[in-house]
Amino acid sequence: MVVKLQENPDLLKLGGDTRYMTFLFCDIRGFTPISEHYMKQDDPEGLVELINKFLDMQTKIILNNNGTIDKYMGDCIMSFWNAPLDCPDHAEMAVKSAIEILDATKELNEELKPLNLPPINVGIGINTGECIVGNMGSELRFDYSVIGDAVNLGARLESQTRNYDGVDVLLGEETYRQCPSRAFSEVDRILVKGKSEKVTVYTI
Repeated sequence: MVVKLQENPDLLKLGGDTRYMTFLFCDIRGFTPISEHYMKQDDPEGLVELINKFLDMQTKIILNNNGTIDKYMGDCIMSFWNAPLDCPDHAEMAVKSAIEILDATKELNEELKPLNLPPINVGIGINTGECIVGNMGSELRFDYSVIGDAVNLGARLESQTRNYDGVDVLLGEETYRQCPSRAFSEVDRILVKGKSEKVTVYTI
């Protein structure tokens, strides 16, 4: 991205382009008991250290799989593939990242066992589709980000993982179609906020 800006400084302006991409949202589930543990110990620094360790773990996995970090929202991370650099297998890379995040979370829980902390669980939503990607905000401050219905559905799928026992990852129909070599299980047909028709959701 820096090289692109060096070659074409005009890219540093408000505006966006339509692009077909994949989006991943990942959040800590059951965060309240973990937070209460640190509050009882009067150790807010320990809580921040744990969150940062968790986010660092996810960030490295996403970047290693050619993803882009959009933003951190508390204990949630938003990322996407196929912008600013091309990533033809963006859906596959997002699913691969989700699997690696689940494995890394298990390893982190083993590491945290001596602290007697409640186990960390994650909820991951993945969706693929068209969106607007570019610099958004004001002339004084803007971010390179994505907006669109397909992005919103990815976020909704992450929150829906709470409704299914043993399901840590939910992905939309388009992501499912873009990964024909992977084995997925159909979970449900659900009506999500902002949609007038039910969508079929799958898990790994």
